[in-house]
Amino acid sequence: MVFLKRFLCSLIILDLIFSAAVYSQQPAGTTSPQVIMPLVQPRSTQQLTPQQQKAVQETIQPKELTPEAIETLKAKPEFQGLKPEDILKGKEELRKKEAQKKEPQKFPEKQVTYEEEAKSLFARYRIIGKYQDIPMDIKPFGYEFFRDAAGKVITDRKDVPVPSEYVVGTGDEVNILLWGRVNAQYNLIVDRNGNITIPHVGPIQVAGMTFEKMATHLIQQSGQIVGTNINVTMGALKSIPIFVLGDVRMPGAYTIGSFATITDALLIAGGPTDIGTMRNIELRRKDKVVTTFDLYELLLRGDKSKDRMLQAGDIVFVPVTEQIVGIAGNVKRPAIYELNDKKNLQNLFELAGGIIPTAYTQQIQIERIVKNERQIVIDINDKDLTKAKDFILQDGDLIKVFPIVEKSMNVIYLNGNVKMSGRYEYKAGMRVKDVIKDSTGLLKETYLDYALIKRLGLPTLEIELIPFNLGMVIFDNDKENNIELVSQDQIYIFPKQFFKDEPYVTIEGEVRKLALNKATQNKAESIEKRIKIEDMRLKLNDLKLKANELSVKDPSAYGKTILEIEKMELSIEEARTEAEKSSRGIEIPLIQNYRVKDAILEAGDLTKDASFKKGEIIRVAKGKEYKTIYFDVAKAMAGDPSENLILQNEDRIIIHSVWEEVYRKIVSIDGSVAKPGDYQLTEHMTIKDLIFKAGNVFESAYMDEAELTSQFLEKGKTVTLEHKKINLKKALQGDPEHNIFLRPYDRLTVKKLQDWGVEKFVNMSGEIVFPGKYKIKKGEKLSSIIERAGGYKESSYLRGAVFVRNSVKELQQKSLEEMVLRLERELLAESSVQVSTSLSQEEVQARKIELESKQKFVESMRKLKATGRMTIRLAHLRLLKGSEYDMELEDGDSLFIPVKNNVVNVSGAVMAHSSLVYSDKLDWKDYIEMSGSYSRYADKDNVYVLKVDGSARKLPTGMVNWNSFKTRWEMTAFGEEIKEIEAGDAIIVSEKLERIAWLREIKDITQIIMQMAVTAGMVLVLFP
Repeated sequence: MVFLKRFLCSLIILDLIFSAAVYSQQPAGTTSPQVIMPLVQPRSTQQLTPQQQKAVQETIQPKELTPEAIETLKAKPEFQGLKPEDILKGKEELRKKEAQKKEPQKFPEKQVTYEEEAKSLFARYRIIGKYQDIPMDIKPFGYEFFRDAAGKVITDRKDVPVPSEYVVGTGDEVNILLWGRVNAQYNLIVDRNGNITIPHVGPIQVAGMTFEKMATHLIQQSGQIVGTNINVTMGALKSIPIFVLGDVRMPGAYTIGSFATITDALLIAGGPTDIGTMRNIELRRKDKVVTTFDLYELLLRGDKSKDRMLQAGDIVFVPVTEQIVGIAGNVKRPAIYELNDKKNLQNLFELAGGIIPTAYTQQIQIERIVKNERQIVIDINDKDLTKAKDFILQDGDLIKVFPIVEKSMNVIYLNGNVKMSGRYEYKAGMRVKDVIKDSTGLLKETYLDYALIKRLGLPTLEIELIPFNLGMVIFDNDKENNIELVSQDQIYIFPKQFFKDEPYVTIEGEVRKLALNKATQNKAESIEKRIKIEDMRLKLNDLKLKANELSVKDPSAYGKTILEIEKMELSIEEARTEAEKSSRGIEIPLIQNYRVKDAILEAGDLTKDASFKKGEIIRVAKGKEYKTIYFDVAKAMAGDPSENLILQNEDRIIIHSVWEEVYRKIVSIDGSVAKPGDYQLTEHMTIKDLIFKAGNVFESAYMDEAELTSQFLEKGKTVTLEHKKINLKKALQGDPEHNIFLRPYDRLTVKKLQDWGVEKFVNMSGEIVFPGKYKIKKGEKLSSIIERAGGYKESSYLRGAVFVRNSVKELQQKSLEEMVLRLERELLAESSVQVSTSLSQEEVQARKIELESKQKFVESMRKLKATGRMTIRLAHLRLLKGSEYDMELEDGDSLFIPVKNNVVNVSGAVMAHSSLVYSDKLDWKDYIEMSGSYSRYADKDNVYVLKVDGSARKLPTGMVNWNSFKTRWEMTAFGEEIKEIEAGDAIIVSEKLERIAWLREIKDITQIIMQMAVTAGMVLVLFP
């Protein structure tokens, strides 16, 4: 395999070199033609050395070859020995490839997939599946040939001699050669009158003659020239018009070459359709059927004798197919076939290539449709294949040839810890030792005290397990254990590890392999394991949420979900334990006389931080009692037998770090520096040194003041913190008062300038003189940004201004979610209890329907999203400045001022939802009347208006109404400042929600729905 890969790689690399040579020979300024790289002869790869291959791989990318890469390759010394003839050969290969590219017709080769190769005929012989488990994806036979070849251009063949029966016609070229008394050569075209004109002879009628008759006639006419010999051949031949009709994919009129046949015409037309016949294709000439053509003769037998040559005006007609049957399963060519006069089953087997050896002929099954009424199944026992010739098939029959189900009968299976496992021929009287003759056939560490025979017992077909002592069979020839075998027996030989764990020791601490594992694991494996555990925890949370929902909806499914939760929790614990185990230590197989030094060297030797003073061995005694054995690491590594101890099974070796004896002294830095974090404290390290290690301060750092926090231990009991202010500018200049020496665990905080790099923007759109995105400063007001944007346009409608703020959107969304949760609690709290306590089946069903309605209602509420719109009142900038609506702007705010919309919308419980033209003379009741008045379930006491400024108010329904904004009773609803109905307002007539029984449980449902509508900025139509 490696040799093959290197061989292919060499071919590709040499191919690239040839391309480089051709590219370099092109004149400057020309464009390199895109050609397909030729595959050179294997002999040429001998010119490419391993050094050249390496140079190519280092220079070019895997999928492209740039001119720079070519020049680099040419300049490399590895290619100085490349012969000129190799380059010329590559150029010639490219020229041939380019010539093939310019040919007028090019058809893609049929791709053979791996799946097709895997399911070869011989492979199908070996597939033994379930009985009657056969693939049913059969396709009509032969049609794929035309699909692959559809659209081919049929051109005249100039390399084929003209047959004597060829009929000459208008447009044909007749070549005449004269020699003797007159030497001349004429290329004459048959004109539309059917004549050719020969100099010195005159016009001669030739159209309608066969080529043989025309040649004889011209020889006779040439006799007028005494002493002249003549030779007659055909030159370029005419194109003829034909028709391809019937059930073909592209019926119509075609112009094709003179030598075209019935098959060529079908190829042009894409072949028959799925209902077109393949066996009775008609060739019609002058209103008569000249011949019929059976494509099966061509496709199955290669017989083209009846594939007649076409003439001008011929019609190739494809009738509808007559009788079709399908055959699936264990035949060589499963497909759907069209039958002719031979309608027996044996003929179908012949069409399908015959049955394969795995076919079970004692039950050949035919599925048949009887009289357009029913479908029946017919089974045929044709073990000797003698009944097939007498069984007549009918249209639509499906024949299934099932596989045999018995595997190899005369075999014994040997499995396990043996050198040559597999299948062996079974012979009568065969015993275990006939299969395992001696110990040479066993692998190392074979367990000799126990082996097993798995047998299928007869007649109950129950599995029997027969144990035996393998050692006594091989070494003692014990007859009792040398069991007689039967066909299909499976012998299992086990390794020692199957019954007894391999001895091992574990090493932890400062060894190189463990340190390397931790480094890579922290970056890759550990992260992957943590992500896996986190994903499992997310799935666990989803399951818990699902369980909460199912506890109300489906108690039976709730129990299954609880089991899934317990299983997931166990999986998380196992994954966590495995992750901890992989970072704990290294397991090393224990062999005889294995010592401490051997284990350390096996683990990659000691690290630079290893302590050479004292190591530990934690040993497990027989009673599962642990004891610690100390050893001198340095002496053990030197081979001292008193310290380099012999290890026992499950010993745990611990190599300690020198940092356990000496505390690692660090200092920290955070804030506005390039690399904040912890750094090793070194001797005489100062503030300036720490800033240098941290990559220097950012431009945003506040240089006049930083904070240094130090720790002090007082009397070994308490720790106090001390904060000191540092001038960074002076510290970096080396001022000893500020560039002080650091102590262990000092932390330097570099402060950041306020609002450094913070950019805030506001979007202005609509009827603004200069709309766009504006950067704002801290504390800037709304009037200021409107003034910067050029102010309002004359067409602006200030009452309809839409001001959106992200922070308000978040609060609104939170409020929406809280209202939905409240609805959910109030609606669903008692539903599950009501279902469980229902007495009758009808009551249970009604409660379930009510519960589903509640859930759908809550879901529709949950889909609402807040807009973040704030109600504002814009006015002239002179009046806006200093008013309560001249708000301080925030990042992400947006203001949209629309054109005045002279429309009033009416929605809710009215006869027709309407959009009406606004008029000062109309009040809200007039608009409702114009919408067809109230509907049957209208709540006339709860009529609201969604104002154009985003607010919502209840419309007055009596003479005196309560004004919630001014907390007083008024004769009018809104006072004098704002009109009752304005252009752009939406009037909402609420429904009497009490008609929905389960909505009566919420007393203020109407108020909640209106609050949601205002927050979502839309009209809620809950019950159409």
